[in-house]
Amino acid sequence: MPYASVVLDIPTRALDGAFDYAVPAALAAEVAIGATVLVPLGSREVVGYVMATADDAPAGIDPAKIKPVSQVLAPPAFDAAGAEVARWMAREYACPLPDAVRPFLAPGQKVKVTRDAPGEPWRLVSESTGAVDERWAGLAPAAADFVPAKNAARQRAVLEALAAGPQRVAELSATIPGAAAAITALARRGVVLVERRRQVRGSAEETSLSSAAAPRPQALTEGQRAALAAIDAAREAGRGDVVLVDGVTGSGKTEVYLDAIERSLAAGRGALVLVPEISLTAQTVGRFRSRFGDDVAVLHSRLSAGERFDQWDLVRQGQARVVVGARSALFAPLADPGLIIIDEEHEGSYKQDSSPRYHARDVAEWMMARAGGALVLGSATPSIESLYQVNKNPRWTAAALPERANGRPMPAIEVVDMAAEFASGSRAMFSGRLARALGEELAQGRKAVLLLNQRGF
Repeated sequence: MPYASVVLDIPTRALDGAFDYAVPAALAAEVAIGATVLVPLGSREVVGYVMATADDAPAGIDPAKIKPVSQVLAPPAFDAAGAEVARWMAREYACPLPDAVRPFLAPGQKVKVTRDAPGEPWRLVSESTGAVDERWAGLAPAAADFVPAKNAARQRAVLEALAAGPQRVAELSATIPGAAAAITALARRGVVLVERRRQVRGSAEETSLSSAAAPRPQALTEGQRAALAAIDAAREAGRGDVVLVDGVTGSGKTEVYLDAIERSLAAGRGALVLVPEISLTAQTVGRFRSRFGDDVAVLHSRLSAGERFDQWDLVRQGQARVVVGARSALFAPLADPGLIIIDEEHEGSYKQDSSPRYHARDVAEWMMARAGGALVLGSATPSIESLYQVNKNPRWTAAALPERANGRPMPAIEVVDMAAEFASGSRAMFSGRLARALGEELAQGRKAVLLLNQRGF
């Protein structure tokens, strides 16, 4: 009999570990690493997550005393690699193991269970997620010889509509009253084929964003080529090396990311791109979709629970090998990631402020070291931590992009020493240089922008 190591989703340190359960023969095909299960604990049943499986009973324990898994509530959401990452996060960030597992679960999945009636199987309480199937109708080969009856006006209308190609039954019903009944009658005669297709919620809106994409440049700049070479070397080394792409705004860092992802996909490995939530705009998504099309899944909080589930499920099924998203996209069920890219790595949004209080940069570095991939950090203003690692850690490399990709000059910057202003007797908030410059702009009818840094860095 197989056995499963299950971590219970109970918020107490006393149960912060995995428990062994037997797997009944009826559930053997469903119980796998990452599955959500219902297991007995004393006189009650609780939700748990399978972290490992084994063919033999744990050593030193009587198999007859091991309780069986009661029910499988949800299919696997992560694999053995994800389970190992969760264990590392629990140790590294001193949080309960269930807290470290939850980021890997399907979007919308809750811990609570319910059932429709006494004696019925339990089911998870979740948001409006889960796969949605749509009925599509199309003409069968027999349609070429089929002639509807004279009074079958709806059947004729349906056949005329389907002559242009398969359509959703819901759309036909909206334009042809009674189309659903006509399709059912035609399907019984073998004239129309009805199939269920997976509906990916929000896909039409996301795909349309590719129109905002910029064209592929004719040639990379010298700095871009050097950065791409450093990323290739780190990826091919296969030990989790980190490349810090220190590029000014407009230096073409995104094009470097795109080319690096292209090479990772060509090597048969997936890629993950993290961006700050504020920068996950139509242009950002469009750049990636224009290059990789339907191979891209997008995960961020602006999507509904159902849309997030659809994108997450495309990754789990292997239909999307490139994931673009905010911090939580780090835990998408991407098989064999060979490259993780964190854009604007200095942003504070990569730090989770609730349990588990992880930093996406540190988790990504550990994940790539385990998976034998490469981590790319991009920023125009790298964090102090990253600059320190580049100088001290031999596994970190810096790639500088000091010039803009379009050849335009950088803006002129002048730093004014306010201490010298005060020493000269000035007590004004603005320096004399700034006051004169503002006066000149206003005198010419132009405008000025003043940025006041609230945090005081």
